[in-house]
Amino acid sequence: MNRLREQTAVITGAASGIGKGIALAFAREGAEVVVADIDSSLGEATAREIQQEGGRAIFVRTDVTRPESVAQMTQATMEAFGRITILCNNTGDAVEARKSIRIVELTDSEWNETFDLGLKSIHNCCRCVIPCMIDSGGGAIINISSIAGTAPAFSAAFSAMKAGVIAITRSLAVQYADDNIRANCICPGAIRTPGGISVAKQGIYAGINNDRVRLIERFGTPEDVANAAIFLASEESSYITATSLAVDGGMLALVSNIPPRTLDSVPKRTKRPHKGH
Repeated sequence: MNRLREQTAVITGAASGIGKGIALAFAREGAEVVVADIDSSLGEATAREIQQEGGRAIFVRTDVTRPESVAQMTQATMEAFGRITILCNNTGDAVEARKSIRIVELTDSEWNETFDLGLKSIHNCCRCVIPCMIDSGGGAIINISSIAGTAPAFSAAFSAMKAGVIAITRSLAVQYADDNIRANCICPGAIRTPGGISVAKQGIYAGINNDRVRLIERFGTPEDVANAAIFLASEESSYITATSLAVDGGMLALVSNIPPRTLDSVPKRTKRPHKGH
């Protein structure tokens, strides 16, 4: 416990799902927590839950796609706690999977929405928070990507955006290493959240409609991701930066269905007749 004492963490998308799991876990480890989300009702509830457990937290309604909103959130954080040492960027939406549409059906606005929420948000937050982090003596940036950013998935725009999250994480690590800032990302697999577990039920990583898509036979939880985030935010990972950590139950190891265990179940290959010249 108290692995994050004397730390102040800004967590975007912290009203529910993975973000809420991280916010609660960080607070239990002693961090002051800023719940940044566009959903006021759920965001305030998350902050209250932390406070009721004896932690310190505030909710700041934030539209991470708008620079002015992120600037206001950053200012509110500094006024409340006087520092920012941890930034967890955790926003994104798999529009294609949610609507079960393919790339030819994806509108310009849906494409832009995907990249604004998943990538522009990181730019907005880093641009405002990193100067405060430098003034605080350094810190840790944790970006939430996805295994869809490293392996084929149904959602083309979402996959491209999440691959971009991995790339920008590495760049941040290089750019701010001399400022005592580490940057890493987490790539979750099938996590039980309101918008998770491959809502389209299509493709290799469909989750609930495949016989076997994980080595660990259960779905992940926000707590599983939060445990990884605590590690990457704490001094326990002080020699780790510019890396991606999969929290996927082994999904990335299964690029196709597990082959049959016995030769009896393997179809016999038909020999083709030899043709002479």
